[in-house]
Amino acid sequence: MTFVKHNIIKIRYLWRHIINDIMNHRVQTSIFCAIFAIAAMAQTESLDSIRTQELNEVVVEAQMQRTSPTSTTYTPTVKQKNASQNAIDLLRQMAIPQIQINPVSEAVTDNAGGEVAIFINYLEASKEEMEGLRTPDVKKVEYLEFPTDPRFRGAQRVVNIIVQEYAFGGYTKLTTNENFLVGFSSRNNIFSKFSYKKMTYDLYVGANNWNNHHIGNNVKGIYSLKDADGKDYQLTRTETLDGSHYKQNQYPVTFRATYASEKVQIRNTVGFIHLGVPVYEQRGSLTYQPGSEQNYAFNRSNPNRSNSLAYQGSFFFSLPNQFSIDISPRFNYMHSNDYLTYSTSTTPEIVRNARENAYNYRVDAYLQKRIGQKHTAMLGVNGGDNINRLRYSGTNSYYDRFHNAFAAGMLCYNFQAQKVSLYADAGFCWEQSDINGIKNSDKYPFLHVNFRYSQNSKNTLSAYFQFASSSPGINQKASDVLQDNEYMFVSGNPLLENSRHITLNLAYTWMPSNAFGLSAFNNFFEMIDRQIITYKPHFDGNALLRTYINDGNYIQNEIGLAANYKLFGGKLQLYVSPKQTFFKSTGVYNKSYAPFTVTAQATYYLNSFYFQAYYQSPGKQMFTSSPQIYKDRNFHSLTVGWANSDWNIRVMAANIFNKGWNSANIITESPLYTEYRGNIGTSSHPRINITATYTFGYGKKVQRGNEVGEQSGASSAIMK
Repeated sequence: MTFVKHNIIKIRYLWRHIINDIMNHRVQTSIFCAIFAIAAMAQTESLDSIRTQELNEVVVEAQMQRTSPTSTTYTPTVKQKNASQNAIDLLRQMAIPQIQINPVSEAVTDNAGGEVAIFINYLEASKEEMEGLRTPDVKKVEYLEFPTDPRFRGAQRVVNIIVQEYAFGGYTKLTTNENFLVGFSSRNNIFSKFSYKKMTYDLYVGANNWNNHHIGNNVKGIYSLKDADGKDYQLTRTETLDGSHYKQNQYPVTFRATYASEKVQIRNTVGFIHLGVPVYEQRGSLTYQPGSEQNYAFNRSNPNRSNSLAYQGSFFFSLPNQFSIDISPRFNYMHSNDYLTYSTSTTPEIVRNARENAYNYRVDAYLQKRIGQKHTAMLGVNGGDNINRLRYSGTNSYYDRFHNAFAAGMLCYNFQAQKVSLYADAGFCWEQSDINGIKNSDKYPFLHVNFRYSQNSKNTLSAYFQFASSSPGINQKASDVLQDNEYMFVSGNPLLENSRHITLNLAYTWMPSNAFGLSAFNNFFEMIDRQIITYKPHFDGNALLRTYINDGNYIQNEIGLAANYKLFGGKLQLYVSPKQTFFKSTGVYNKSYAPFTVTAQATYYLNSFYFQAYYQSPGKQMFTSSPQIYKDRNFHSLTVGWANSDWNIRVMAANIFNKGWNSANIITESPLYTEYRGNIGTSSHPRINITATYTFGYGKKVQRGNEVGEQSGASSAIMK
């Protein structure tokens, strides 16, 4: 009864305030208090007459993944963010079903193998640049197809990582990555960010060093040649690697300044990389059949070094009347020195020294207009040039001047409704290559159409069609004839033409709950009259010339799915992606190939610890530009890690069930030349990897995100 008396006192107190409120015309407040008083009076009944009922626990669960006609959005869990050491690692932990991540190169692609651009807060960032990201600051991750936002610069598929921004402050992140059992392999870098009001400054310094004795190839080549009398015969030439030594040192430095306001984003990035390979040696035995039973020896040495400078700018302005403009200039320069010496115990030494200055520049500009709530129109123009000045000396002497310029324009339209999104662009491109005065021009249209239908936030159906062109690289069009060994010469084709290709992708994404997500896909790709390696008689049939021609079609069709499933409240996460691929080549190289591959991953989170098992079956593919079948070995790993707000330490044991140093087998079959090549390397060999990151902040409010990393130089034209 004490409880009842206490409530009566409270009710009298409330009614006294209600009367005062009415006198002061605070009627709304009085009504609310009256309702509260009546509810309280109900509690003054005798406790014996009150019937009590126990209510079940009510749990409100946030939607951590959802899809729409414009994007698919994922909210990473605290466990996933704490266990991740960088942005790519976060994507791996999240196991997003629309993308795949190569366990060795860490390249991010869609399920069709197409490029996925990585952005942070709508600003472009390379894989290396994201290494300094502090993942606990990530708010959400978006996967977008053909986004209309001009800040994505026309990228077809985008992962946009949204990171919390702050007013001012900064942080520094230290990363070290060491591999054991594969020779010396060390990657270390320091990333530092500081923000003040609308300005952000990033600095990245790295040191990457490798030193191992297991790199090279075992090569068995079958040559169709003519003897001194002009008669046909086959020669089997076999190189067996007995020993090798490879050292590489890379030192990248990058500085970036960003200005960001509500309507303006300006970013300027400058970078420098020194890359040196002071030792790259291979030696082994050499045999010929038919021929003497005596074993010969070969030696190959290829030290090289390069220095690269890069600039990249981004200028985005939001204009009145729903207009916006984005302009992105880029410039790269690289100076290279490459020294190749090849000798056998029976033939003269082959010396090929290359000295190169390579430049490339590109400018992209997009003007966008939003029309109402559903329509967007965009005009895009871009152009640039790749310039190479290359001098060969030694066994063969050449001086080459290469240009490959292009200019393009396109119109884009986007329609977005509650359940439907349609993107379409059409444009026209002009290209011209100039190889030592031999000019070859091409003009062609291109078209992209992307359709997405989202019935609700759990289902999306998308379809994509593309008609475009593939342009050969400068080293594929070089006119020089260089000697590779005593029976093989290499060259390009200045008159090599572009190849048209079509792409059709269908995908269905289903996410019925936070615990499950699935993406089923079918991808079709066909390259018409593609560029392909061919072998021709050389020196009256006494040797072969490897060059390029346009011939036949290349077709790739694949069907597969990717799914993740979370158990025990997200503590256990499972991911699997099986895929069946069908390759076909027509023309001179008429063959088919149908490999099956699968990727699987399991992750378990236990307080501050995390455990991960990963398996990828051997990769199998047929290349577009050569009559080759490529088969690498499986990759598997077990990882244990621990993390808190500042530290993240992990140990990974990879490929512990693999034996030997062979990493891939490549089979080349052509009318005049057949080759069986075994790549020797460290990618599939057992190894122990230890990675640690430490992050400390300073200032009052920290801004973390869109980290800067090493920049790349211009592309080289040196033939290998």
